Amino acid sequence: EHGPGVSTNAIAEELGVSQAALFKRFKTKQALLVEALAPGARPPWIAEVEAGPDDSPVPEQLRRVVERIDAFFEQMLPGIAMLRAAGIEPDAMLRHHEVPSPVLAHRTLTAWLRRLHEQGRARVPHPQSTAMAFLGAIHARHMLCHVLREHAPKTEPEFLQNLVDVFWAGIAPDRGSAPQEA
Repeated sequence: EHGPGVSTNAIAEELGVSQAALFKRFKTKQALLVEALAPGARPPWIAEVEAGPDDSPVPEQLRRVVERIDAFFEQMLPGIAMLRAAGIEPDAMLRHHEVPSPVLAHRTLTAWLRRLHEQGRARVPHPQSTAMAFLGAIHARHMLCHVLREHAPKTEPEFLQNLVDVFWAGIAPDRGSAPQEA
C-alpha cells in the first residue's frame, strides 16, 4: 500500500504493536520485509504435483496444476517486486531455503512431466524446457499486469483453459502410441 519506503512506525501502527516490538522480533526493516513478502520455501501446489500424475485425464490435471500455479504467481509476484524495489537482493530473500522456491517449482514440474512421458500419457521429450515454458506462460501474464497495470495486454476469461489446451495439443501422445485423453 505504501511501497518499500513505508516507515516501520507506520507498519507497527497498522499491526497494533510498538515499533520496539517490531525490532525485537525482526532485527532490521529488511528482515521484516523479507518475512512478510518473500515466497515460502515450498509453493503450496508443490505437494500435489509431487504426488502425481494421478489416474485422472492429463488435461484435467494440467488444469488443476495451472490454476494452483496461477494463484501462487498472482500472490507472490507483487511481494517479490516490492522486495526488489526496496533493494533487497534475491540471496537475502532465499537464503533460508535449501532449494529456492523457483528452482523447486521448476524441478517438480519437470519431474511430473517426465513421469507423464515415461507412462506414455504425454509426449514430453524435453521436460525441462516444457516445464520452463509452462511456468513462463503463467508467470508472464502476472508480470505484465504488475509492471504495466492498465496497459498490460488483456487476456480472455478462458486464458487458463486455453493455455492448458495449447500445451496439451503440444504434448498429447501420438494417436497410435497411447490412448488419447480428453
